[in-house]
This record gives sequence, structure tokens and C-alpha cells, in this order.
Amino acid sequence: MDIKSIVLIILGALPALARGQEAASPSASPSPTAPVIATTNAPVVPADKLEELLPAAPAGWSADKPEGSTSDSTGFELTTVDCVYEKGDADNAPTATVHIIDSANNQQFQAATKAIWNATSSTPEGYDKTVTVDGLPGFEHFANADQTGVLWVVVAGRFFVQVETTHQPASELEGWLTRIDLKKLSGLQ
Repeated sequence: MDIKSIVLIILGALPALARGQEAASPSASPSPTAPVIATTNAPVVPADKLEELLPAAPAGWSADKPEGSTSDSTGFELTTVDCVYEKGDADNAPTATVHIIDSANNQQFQAATKAIWNATSSTPEGYDKTVTVDGLPGFEHFANADQTGVLWVVVAGRFFVQVETTHQPASELEGWLTRIDLKKLSGLQ
């Protein structure tokens, strides 16, 4: 399932979540490890500002032109940006896709997204697990057969960063995450 499908599913669940959840009080200062909680939704960061934080292609890799957009669903704005990276052009060439989503401190969106992170399993086929990367809460999925993985982390309580890899070992998920300036991202409030 791609990021846009996941976002649409979550957005569809927001009205029900909004009826049953209150927002917490605001945090004093943003940091990549401490969530920023708002009592109302903040304005989203424009796509072009988030696109600037997508990493350059590493040596030997190519990158597509970054894409970004802001959508509005029942008064809830969401900005998503992404870029696809590829090493070579063979059918089984390693690829990576980096997505950054600004949920504008929408607690309902965050709750719905994090709810799917509760599944933990490990089999010979792969694993699903809750993770903490550099103090950031997240979730990781990896399939051994085709060496595909997905890593999500939440930055500053509002930005979801997702890394998807194919034909690469699981360790590369965090490797791609380190290419993103998460501190700078956390400062975009």
C-alpha cells in the first residue's frame, strides 16, 4: 500500500476520531525528539519548504524530481512531499522513496496513523515492530523475500517521515533516514 492510500484511509477515519478525542496543551519549544502538541491545528508547511529537506541522491544513485502537494479534507490540511531514488535501471535495482507529511499537529491524524503501528510480529518472512530511532517514535516493516521495507518516524509531534526501500537490507531504512535533516525539519513550525 502506498503513502497516498494510507493517508486517504486515515483521513477517512478522522471524523470519528475527532468526536472522541481532545487535544493536549501546546509544547514550549520544538525538538526532533519532543512532540509539539497544539490545541488547534497549526497551518501546514508549504510543500516547497518540505521538498528542500528531501535528501540529494547519494553517489551512484539517481533521483526523480521531488513532488509535493497540500490537500484539504473537511477543514484538515495535510502537506505531503516525496522523492524516489534508484540505483541503476535493472528490474531488481535498489530503490528508496522518502515521504514527509506535515499533519499540522492534527492529533486525530496522528492517533489514526499510530494506531496501525501496534502490530508486532516476526516470522521467517519478515517483521513488523514499533521502533524508536534517535528518540523518535516509529514503526518498521520488512519483508525478507524481496528485501522491501518501510520505516515511519514522527518528528516534532507533527511531521511523519516515511522511508520505503526495495532490494536493500533492513539496515538501509535507517541509513536513508539519516540523510534527512530531522533537526531542521523539527524547526519548521
